[in-house]
Amino acid sequence: MSGWQEDLSDEISSEQRALVVLPEAIMNATERFCKAYHQRWLASGETDGANWLKQLRDDAFASFTEQGLPGSREENWKYTRLNKIEEPEFGFWGQSGFSGQLTPPLAAIQPGGLALLSGAHRLVFVNGKYQHALSEWGPRPEGLILCPLSEAMNTYPDFLRPYLGRIADGSAHPFAALNTMFMDDGIFLKVPENSRMSTPIYCLFISVGTERPMICFPRLLLVLEQQSEVSLIEHYLNMESRAGKQNHNHDFTNAVTEIELGPDSRLQHYTLQTAATCESHFHGLHVNQRRASQFNSHHVTLGGALARNDIQVRLLDELAECRLNGAYCIDGAQHVDYHTRIDHLVPNCCSRELYKGVVQGKSRAVFHGDIVVHRDAQHSDAQMVNKNLLLSQEAEVDTKPELQIYADDVKCSHGAAVGQLDPMALFYLRSRGIPPGLAKTLLVTAFIDEIQQTMATKAARQLFLPWMQAKLNVLMEAS
Repeated sequence: MSGWQEDLSDEISSEQRALVVLPEAIMNATERFCKAYHQRWLASGETDGANWLKQLRDDAFASFTEQGLPGSREENWKYTRLNKIEEPEFGFWGQSGFSGQLTPPLAAIQPGGLALLSGAHRLVFVNGKYQHALSEWGPRPEGLILCPLSEAMNTYPDFLRPYLGRIADGSAHPFAALNTMFMDDGIFLKVPENSRMSTPIYCLFISVGTERPMICFPRLLLVLEQQSEVSLIEHYLNMESRAGKQNHNHDFTNAVTEIELGPDSRLQHYTLQTAATCESHFHGLHVNQRRASQFNSHHVTLGGALARNDIQVRLLDELAECRLNGAYCIDGAQHVDYHTRIDHLVPNCCSRELYKGVVQGKSRAVFHGDIVVHRDAQHSDAQMVNKNLLLSQEAEVDTKPELQIYADDVKCSHGAAVGQLDPMALFYLRSRGIPPGLAKTLLVTAFIDEIQQTMATKAARQLFLPWMQAKLNVLMEAS
């Protein structure tokens, strides 16, 4: 609990405490978020039309208030400072200074990229709000539900209630609790039994600069029923970054994705983060897997001044399979932090992790992978690998793969490597007449290409490739 709350009388209710108004100058970031919560919902009388949703928000508020923003003394935040999101006083879209209709031209988003996804579902959000005019709908299998979360809260509350806020543990992840407090739009997907979607679902979240620092809270809930299959792409894009301009405000996106995979279901999930270098981007990915389900995650981070990715998967029934693949390419003063955790809770499950990073300039990458094989999870098969390339003397990587094994009949391994380009490989290429710059580019591209090759969805692979190659070109020009 925050210090200013402890000083109040015990007779004052927790809700009254949070409503105490203090000067902004002496409030810390946790207190400002708590104050903003009441201004956002309670002061306006907003209840979202559903008592269960208000209760969900209030529970998240209580959890966040108890935890506060994490500090460097906490092990999971040891190498990541939150100064960039603690200093600004963020505003929400729709407040004074954050109004207006934003409809950026689709051609400016990704030349050729949208054509690759022609005929697929495309849901577009600008500053966290759904934009019907920019979205496109393809053919849907019977029984499939795909709609903005703001619509689902009113139309499908019975489908949301068992899952929304139940998969992401706000008591262990303060930014998941913070998202639940403020979420008001995003994606709801429910795939019925025995359904297979042949084209991917493309969810595009666009950030457009405003006069003041802005914050948004995208929320995605994906529920796949038994023997269903789908591919989904999350793309976080900053228009100023795409146009070569920079917004001087430090905006903050705090996104959470919750996934429930039913028996024998299959999900190919892709995340591409191309935020501006003056923006903080946090993403929580939380997954529950049932019997014989398959989850393949491909997570690529290219942008953001501060990027944090928390990925947690629970293997709840036997024969579940999980594959986590990721890449991060950063330069300048960027900071990216990946924290993954896979819980093997039952026997006969399989997990694989492969994350690769290319780090240039004065940037810093953090990887903390944790695989926990619980006591009853015999015959678990788990592997984790993290590899990093340093392209400058001032770049830094902190990598910490961990195995916690409480069963005695398992097959598990983990490894990590941090190094520079192999001088012998460079010499070999140069001896074949390849110029030094091109030789370096070929080696770095080959290093990161392993992640691209894990992408089973062709359209996703073609969408990601130009962004990754453009970022690698920037890194190589600076090396």
